Amino acid sequence: MRSRRLSWVLVLVVLALTGCTSDDTPDGPTTATSTTVTTTTSAPTTSAATPSTGPSDEPTTSERFSTDDVSSPAFPDMGGDLGGVGVVRVGRHSAFDRVVWEFPGSGTPTFRVRYVDEPTADGSGDSVEVRGDAYLEVVVSTVGIPDAGATRPPDAQAGALAGTVIAEAKAIYGGFEGYGQSFIGVRDRERPFRAFVLSGPTRLVVDVARG
Repeated sequence: MRSRRLSWVLVLVVLALTGCTSDDTPDGPTTATSTTVTTTTSAPTTSAATPSTGPSDEPTTSERFSTDDVSSPAFPDMGGDLGGVGVVRVGRHSAFDRVVWEFPGSGTPTFRVRYVDEPTADGSGDSVEVRGDAYLEVVVSTVGIPDAGATRPPDAQAGALAGTVIAEAKAIYGGFEGYGQSFIGVRDRERPFRAFVLSGPTRLVVDVARG
């Protein structure tokens, strides 16, 4: 009896120990793995702006620079109607300085440009005061009588002449027997030049070499 009771006690002890073991162990804390994503944004590519270039105002033929007289093929015959006024302006370029007379008319002019010893007015023969050390005479046709009330345009201003080889450039206001006359005063000496006509608007251009 005693041994049977002892066996039952052992069985009960074994069952009690078995009941203390379970698979329902709570999960441990979940560790979240954070991933840092680095996004590299490329800087926008900027291309250098290309400066716009206006009309070249260059001759359609390869006129060369020279100190010789220059005239259009038809001169001294009259050219197309230019109106009565030639507004003058001066511009600086790398190898030459440019004098331009712009006319209101659309006719194709004839012209002659040459060095003279003394500036002299057509018709009267009076001496014309021109600053400079050498003098280019510019004659162009056909220049008529300025319209009533037309203002005489100014000669090239000192600010435009600064740093150029042009000492003076005179506007054209009316003509003598259809020929308008102007003078360019050139600094230092007779320098090579070229002359040509541009259209739209009508312009007579004289380039004087800087060298």
